[in-house]
Amino acid sequence: MNPLILTLSLALGASLHAEFQLSADWPESSTVYDVARDTAGEHRYTNYREPVIVRTNSGKLILGVQAGNRHAWPERSGQDLTVRVSSDNGKSWGPVIVAAEAGDFSCQCHGLVYDAEKDRVLFLYTTYNWDYQLVGKGRGAKYTAPLYQKLAAEKKPFVTSYMVYSDDDGKTWSKPYDITKQVGRQAHFGASEGRQLTVGKHKGRLLLAGSRMDLNEKGNITHKHLGAWYSDDHGKTWALAEVPMDEKINTPRNASSEARITELADGTLLYNQRTRKTGRHLSWSKDSGASWNQTEQATQLKVTQCNGSLMTLRDKSGKLTNTVLFSVPSPGGRSNGMIYISKDGGKTWPIAKNVIKGNFAYSALIQIDGENVGLFYETGHYKQINFVSLPIEKLTRP
Repeated sequence: MNPLILTLSLALGASLHAEFQLSADWPESSTVYDVARDTAGEHRYTNYREPVIVRTNSGKLILGVQAGNRHAWPERSGQDLTVRVSSDNGKSWGPVIVAAEAGDFSCQCHGLVYDAEKDRVLFLYTTYNWDYQLVGKGRGAKYTAPLYQKLAAEKKPFVTSYMVYSDDDGKTWSKPYDITKQVGRQAHFGASEGRQLTVGKHKGRLLLAGSRMDLNEKGNITHKHLGAWYSDDHGKTWALAEVPMDEKINTPRNASSEARITELADGTLLYNQRTRKTGRHLSWSKDSGASWNQTEQATQLKVTQCNGSLMTLRDKSGKLTNTVLFSVPSPGGRSNGMIYISKDGGKTWPIAKNVIKGNFAYSALIQIDGENVGLFYETGHYKQINFVSLPIEKLTRP
């Protein structure tokens, strides 16, 4: 048999096997965010969404989460950006801290990135300039069009993009800085944690997956410019390097602005993009994210359509490897969390492990130490964010 066909067959077999059988004896998870327990001053939240995670030079984990005051549609009304901080690798967590808020408007489309050179945590996000409660019970462009048309008639922006930052490990946050002129009328920051490059001539560059979108006067998305936001001046300015995608795939309904980026051992960057109907799409950059090859479908990644997380393992000495982890719900719905493993920088994905049983939606991965990986995920139908520490040796074992 052709070696390539054999490799693909084995990988697909592992994926199909993982869809139906949960691996046994994984560590139990703990709850970091819980609507039944957590408050932030006078804030009372009913849902927690889209976790993103970074580690600072001091070793603290900073978990960023969207916190909303409505669970039913429109779920995004009055949504804030919050963080919790752990000083002991996730064993315990500090109080819920509000990093950014916008009253009845909503903070969305966020990205969290840590600048190790400046010891600064940056939160980029977009505020929708209307109250989702005005939409009523409907969902989609039919119901939001009147709000967009009103803003268009008044020559007001549909959204405004901001950045806040923290220089004390997430305890306090700056005032919001308006970055709309840099990033365009409708920016998205990937619902992701960003990366700071650690190798190559652009070492220190900050990167966030995301997009810039074109909208008409009714608020309908007419095109998505998918790509990587990057900054070479510690977040003062941002630009978008587009990731090419076949126009048959890059339709407003199919392509998603949600993606993750990770750095490989030789400085190559891997981009992993969600779509609605055509699975996951991957792209690579050889020039520190300035340009990217056209995406290709990762047929080995058998997943439900949902945001996922991506990270590269480091060895026990701290050096980057080419082993990449990707977390995502199993096929068929937002449940049974999986981690796919690639040992060749995302070219093939021969290992797939089911690590979480039950409700599992958006997730975030981070390496805890030389032996463990931390996984954060939405559960409880968006009422909880849970955390589990997973042993690397067991994860990467065929």
